[in-house]
Amino acid sequence: MKKLSKQGIAIIISILMMIVGILGAKALQTDFGKVDIRNVSIDSQSGYTLSMDVYVPETATAETPAPTIFVQHGGNNNKEEIQHYCIELARRGYVAVGVDMYGMGESEALPDDQWLTQGRGLYDAVRYGVTLPYVDTDRISLLGYSRGGKAAGEALECDNAELNVVKAIFLIHSDPIVRNTEGYTDVYGARDVAVLADKNDEFFFSEKAGDDGTYSNDANKYAENLSSPAEYVINNSAQSFLYFGEDPANTPEQRVAETVYEKDYGDATGTRQIFVSNETHMSGWYSPLVMNRVLQFFDRVMPTESTLSNSSYTYTIWNVFKLIALAGLVTFGASLSIWLVSRARAFATANRGAQELRPVASGSARAWFWLTQLAGIVLSIFVIWFLNSQGLASYRDALFTSANPTYHGLIALLCGAVTIVLSTIFYICFGKKIGFDLNASGFVLSFKSFLKTIAAVLITVAAMLLIVFTVDYLVDVNFLFIYWGFMKFGTNRIPGMILVAPMYIMFYVAMSISVNAFNYTRVLGKWKILSNILISLIASIPTLFILCYVYGIFKATGSNPMFGGLASAGTAVYAFPGFVFVAILVCRIIYQKTGNLYLGGILCGIMAAIAEWNVCEIRVHTPGTTYAGTGLVYALIAIGSVIVIGCLVYLAKQRKKA
Repeated sequence: MKKLSKQGIAIIISILMMIVGILGAKALQTDFGKVDIRNVSIDSQSGYTLSMDVYVPETATAETPAPTIFVQHGGNNNKEEIQHYCIELARRGYVAVGVDMYGMGESEALPDDQWLTQGRGLYDAVRYGVTLPYVDTDRISLLGYSRGGKAAGEALECDNAELNVVKAIFLIHSDPIVRNTEGYTDVYGARDVAVLADKNDEFFFSEKAGDDGTYSNDANKYAENLSSPAEYVINNSAQSFLYFGEDPANTPEQRVAETVYEKDYGDATGTRQIFVSNETHMSGWYSPLVMNRVLQFFDRVMPTESTLSNSSYTYTIWNVFKLIALAGLVTFGASLSIWLVSRARAFATANRGAQELRPVASGSARAWFWLTQLAGIVLSIFVIWFLNSQGLASYRDALFTSANPTYHGLIALLCGAVTIVLSTIFYICFGKKIGFDLNASGFVLSFKSFLKTIAAVLITVAAMLLIVFTVDYLVDVNFLFIYWGFMKFGTNRIPGMILVAPMYIMFYVAMSISVNAFNYTRVLGKWKILSNILISLIASIPTLFILCYVYGIFKATGSNPMFGGLASAGTAVYAFPGFVFVAILVCRIIYQKTGNLYLGGILCGIMAAIAEWNVCEIRVHTPGTTYAGTGLVYALIAIGSVIVIGCLVYLAKQRKKA
């Protein structure tokens, strides 16, 4: 019997990891078969396709309809990202409806002039939900996170004018409505409403300059802060909310957090409550404290017969299983690509053989290593600052229909250009002198080997996506862990993936060349694993620095320090360090096993584009209008591409001379 290769064993282990993770996640998200999850797609009353997941506990029937909570995710998200709220609510006997906001997930994109209508899909979901026989139409609530909280406000406006079925609202890290064009107002009436305010929020919970009384206050989100989110409860907006729309100037005393305040509206009683947490805007996705407050609120306003405590969670364990499944998928992709070029005869020319850490030539080589690493970190931070200062974090036009992938793609491309320039400078100024061998590092592949490399990557990507789609179809489990991972997507997202993929590919190829061809050495020690981890950590430092800078100052001062003028600087790069760390680690391991610099770089670039477009927001212009656009974006793409390709061509020529 032929002995299995290490890669074959790794593939088997990765499949076992996925099976364990998938089965564990499936058991927990259905409460071991007690909750039925129904994937629903409707043509909504607004005339657009709306996607929802309806979690129906076994206790919810036509004879015993259950209280129902419509759960709305935040911006650049989808219903899968807030799935854990649905899981915990359904375990307690609630029907939970996770809604894909229009333009996100599997819901259809709205023209811009309808973006702030119908709760961005949330109220269309309510209209559908009240028709379900197992839904108690006298006990309907909304739960919104971030932009989902603003959507809840817009849905409330619809409810006031139409069905009047929403009885309670919980807003996670999102301002309540406290003003209209006439001043302070009470739009919630005899409803139970609670807000969870985080002290380090980049968007909400401060008084705003030039507050124009916009109903949802969404347009004013990025206005200058006049007060600190850390002191939200004592500001005018919070006090007006707790006083049911009264002008704070006319209120007798200051109201406080955690306390439930009541008001008799004659035929019903309304309540208001503010919870405060010492968290960041993004931590609402996974925070046990937030989950506890959500469950505490709904247990107060819409109790079920569940005996589960508000601190009894399974979503944390569910996340562990999701992480195991995702780790298995990533391991599978890396192992399959290695196996293809090292064991499959058809791809043999793409394999240069296993690599060992190279000796450090001299003390000068160590100095050059640390100098280029430091320069790369500083210049990459400057790149992000520059993009923020130009307002490109929210850039969209007729071609780039989603802001996040474009912004992140620009960061990747320009930081990749910085990396490859520094590698080229090292070679010109020092590498030549010490006899650094581009041939030995595997910098240049033959045309045939390069084609084989691309083919191996495409097969690997296809295999990974086949797993993702098959698992979703068979057991309704995805490979998302908090905000990292992969899930099924519609064909409408493929053009966007293809558009930004070259930017990500150039970044990861440049990074692979830097961390492998130039820095696969013992400068960080002789242990491969330790070197791989440290190199990967160094690559993630620029965005990690921004997170530490923004939230560190937030914590110390209570004010948003911004970064490059971008109010949401921390939120905008929140997922970057983790993804970059894992991707560079994959590039190092693939190079270590195959000596192929491009295999890991191209694979990680494509998967980054797919991961980005899994969850991003798609916007389309209103018919008859056009986006203003800016030539700066295209100029930066051209400049970054020319620099990366130019350096690669130069180094390739130097290799031939050598």
